[in-house]
Amino acid sequence: MATQKRTALTLLLSASMLASVVGFAGDAGACGGAYMEYIEIDHRIQGVAQAEKLFNKGQVNAAAASVVRMMPHVATLKPKSSKLVERGQRILAVAIARGDGALPVDKEVPSYAQGTWIGKTEKDRAQNLDWAVSTLRSVNDLKKDDPSAQTDLAEAMSKVQKHQGEALQLLEKLAKKDLIATPEGYAALAKLRSKAGDAKGQKVAMQRCEAMAKSASVCRVAS
Repeated sequence: MATQKRTALTLLLSASMLASVVGFAGDAGACGGAYMEYIEIDHRIQGVAQAEKLFNKGQVNAAAASVVRMMPHVATLKPKSSKLVERGQRILAVAIARGDGALPVDKEVPSYAQGTWIGKTEKDRAQNLDWAVSTLRSVNDLKKDDPSAQTDLAEAMSKVQKHQGEALQLLEKLAKKDLIATPEGYAALAKLRSKAGDAKGQKVAMQRCEAMAKSASVCRVAS
C-alpha cells in the first residue's frame, strides 16, 4: 500500500514538473525568448568558403559550378547586396573569363540553373563575358584600388575586344608598380602587348607569368 502511494506521488510530481516546463517554454516563446525558437542557417556561407578553396587550388570550373548551384539566380544579384554575393560572383566571373565565356559544367549544374553559363552559342558566350566584365567592374568599385580586383577586371576585359584598350592600360599601370596579382593577369598582358606589336614587352610579361604559374599552360598566348 505504501509503495502504491509513493508511486502515485512520484507520477503526480513528474506531471507537475512537466507542465511547468511546457508552460515556461510557451511563455518564453510568446515573449520572444530563445526557447523553442527556429534558427535558419544560411548554408551559402560555408558553400562560398568551400568554393573559394577550390578556386585557390586551381579547380576554377568546379568552384564556379558550386556557386551556380548555391545561387541559381546569381546573374540577377548585385555584388553590393552582400559580401557573400560579392565573393561568389567574383569566382563565377573570373571562371567565365578564363573559359572565354563558357563554363563546361553541364554535368555538375542542373539544367534549370544552367542558363547561358555553358556557352553553347557565340551569343551566349558574349553575354557571359559582358556579365563577367560588368560584375568585376562592380567588385572593383567596391574594393577601391585593390590590385587583385583590378587584375581580375583587366583579365576579363582582355577577352572582349571593345574593352582591350582599357585592359592594357590597367595592366600596364599595375605592371609598372609590380602589382599584377595573378599569372593569368600577366598572360593577359603578354597577349595584349603581342597584339600591340610590343614583342619585347610580351616576352617580359610571359617570363613573369611563368615565374608565378603552377602550370605552364596558364602562360600560353593565343596567336
